[in-house]
Amino acid sequence: MSLRTKLLALSLLTLLLPWSAWMLLQELEGYLRGSHEETLLASARTLAGALPDEFRERLGALPADYLPVRSLQRHPSLDGYGDDWPGQEPGRWLPSVNGGPGLRVMAGEYSGKLFLLIDVPVQESTAVAVMVRLLVRSPRGLFRYTIEPAAPGPLQLSDERGASGQAQGFWLDHGEGFRLELALPLAVSNSEIAVRADRAEKPAAGRSVRAQWLPLLPAWRAASNWLSRPGVAATRSWLVDADGWVLAGSRGPADAAEPGTAQTTWLQRSIYALVAGNEAEPVAGDWPVDPVRFEPTLMETMQSGGEASQWARDPDTAAVWNTVAVPVTVDGAVRGAIVKRSTSEGLLLMTNRALARLLLTTLALALLLAVGLWLYATRLSRRVRRLGSAVSEAMDRRVDPATLPLLRDGDELGELARNNERLLRAVTEYGQYLQTLASKLSHELKTPLAITRSSLDNLATHELDPETRRYIERAREGIDRQSAIVRAMSEASRLEASIEGAEWSRVDLADFVRGCTDGYRDLYGGRRLEVFLPDRPVSLRCAPDLLAQALDKLVDNAMSLSGTEDRVSVLLEAVDGHVDLAVRNTGTRLPDELQDRLFDSLVSLRARRGESPHLGLGLYIVRLVSAAHGGDVSARNLPGEQGVEFRINLPVPRTAKGISTGQ
Repeated sequence: MSLRTKLLALSLLTLLLPWSAWMLLQELEGYLRGSHEETLLASARTLAGALPDEFRERLGALPADYLPVRSLQRHPSLDGYGDDWPGQEPGRWLPSVNGGPGLRVMAGEYSGKLFLLIDVPVQESTAVAVMVRLLVRSPRGLFRYTIEPAAPGPLQLSDERGASGQAQGFWLDHGEGFRLELALPLAVSNSEIAVRADRAEKPAAGRSVRAQWLPLLPAWRAASNWLSRPGVAATRSWLVDADGWVLAGSRGPADAAEPGTAQTTWLQRSIYALVAGNEAEPVAGDWPVDPVRFEPTLMETMQSGGEASQWARDPDTAAVWNTVAVPVTVDGAVRGAIVKRSTSEGLLLMTNRALARLLLTTLALALLLAVGLWLYATRLSRRVRRLGSAVSEAMDRRVDPATLPLLRDGDELGELARNNERLLRAVTEYGQYLQTLASKLSHELKTPLAITRSSLDNLATHELDPETRRYIERAREGIDRQSAIVRAMSEASRLEASIEGAEWSRVDLADFVRGCTDGYRDLYGGRRLEVFLPDRPVSLRCAPDLLAQALDKLVDNAMSLSGTEDRVSVLLEAVDGHVDLAVRNTGTRLPDELQDRLFDSLVSLRARRGESPHLGLGLYIVRLVSAAHGGDVSARNLPGEQGVEFRINLPVPRTAKGISTGQ
């Protein structure tokens, strides 16, 4: 992992600060909601426990089926649309009777009149003529109405017997059936209705089953007044039956039932939704101020005797609604519930705005710090890479260590660059010392060797016993080996001196290598020597004598490091921009730890030693020849245990016609 990546990963730990602020916000929101919910439940429990016996008795005496009658705030417009009616619940569903369609009916009262909104869903694909039969029973008598208009529009209805009780209404067709909106001059108290939808082709007489009578139950005004008394109406409260139908409701302040009016931005609402985790909550924007019936999901828990709670959110603000229901029991059975609803401004609109700002501030600071650390790590990594590349180049190409970057910087990297400069300079001086060591040794050893040889020759002229003469022969052999070493060192010294004075000419390298290898076959008779040359001539301006010495050293090295059963190959390859001369041999491998030192002076890695001494000057001479031609030399182990390859790479200047392919 790079230094920049490590610092960037380390900077991510700064995100723990905004994360902790985020967790604190969520815990605080949960605490506030829990406190608000518990307070609302406690208030509902108090109301349920203090409910007067009069209302409890009425709850216990409620009929199994009835039709709630809402108190309308204004006279409905008889147009069939129903937008003048309260509540999102369209009314009580009455199942099919006599094979006709079912229907849904809602009742309301205003100024002494009964209003009915009847919705009859009829599928268009199976639609037939449908008529609605309405029966009204009151202290004034029984009235029957048959509604079967010829076309949608206003209605004027009279009792089938012609008795008093004329009704007005409107028939409206819509895509899923039709809707009736009726107004009857009827007092709601002690009245019942029965309504059903029949197919028009069925005979009116006879054997049909009558619709079920539904008592009309107006709102409990006394209970509404009790719920609206001072000290109770701080929030909206309702008394409902076991199915959630509203029997009475408080007339508290409007802001207790409606969402907050403080507008928030989309970003604030999104942040609040994430903090509060209320994305799954229902949207309460279309909830009515005066509901007719509460949601069955809220009533299910209450019907089993438990307390229920539900949260909803406003789509345009950060306000949330909390609705709770506490059951009211009569003689041990759940017959109704006290429902309370309150609105609270969301977390972002309360005193916790400071915490929200803290969250945003810490998040911004963490991101700024991460970006700053990343930029710093990028600059630091770039400086380290520059220094590393310069050190590698100085070691590989033997350039002046004074060219290293960062030498004048005052930080730790500057100190590292200066230490590397001193180390490279010491290595360079040591390399120069090794390069001149052979010349110095050869010069200093020539005179002692000559003196020793002349002394042995003089001693050999005297009469000596066989044992003494044998020791003299062994001393001469040692002198010969030392002389060979001195000649090898002198050869390397002379080559270094003769490189600048070498004669350069343009030769065909293919013919040049072919001639050299023919001589090697005569010299190394019985050895397997293969030559791979290009089909076309390869012309290059070079120093032929120097190249011949370098190739001699490589072939001699390959022959001496391999056995008689191994194969030695010489390859010449010409590609765009350079010429490669390679020597390969099987049967050996280079030690990985010393491959970079093979071409240094006085370094020998021969594991087998013959009579000829090996000072490690052969490959050093190859490197000198390659450098004189502006190229380099490399060594590598071939894949698959196939042996070793030494390769001389000779570049061709693009400004001159350095290479020719014979075209």
